[in-house]
Amino acid sequence: MTALLSIAIVVGLMLIWAFVQDRWKKTFPEDTVNDDALAGRSDCGNCGCGGTCVNRAHLTD
Repeated sequence: MTALLSIAIVVGLMLIWAFVQDRWKKTFPEDTVNDDALAGRSDCGNCGCGGTCVNRAHLTD
């Protein structure tokens, strides 16, 4: 029973993530270059620079 519940939770989380990805792609269609709609969205300043973040150096000081 515990194994089935664990599998159901993992599948549920995967479905929720697929839904979030789909909604994000529909909300921001111009920003989706990758299959992962949220790729590169976790930057500290949300600038999407993709390289070494200049803002992060100031945040850790």
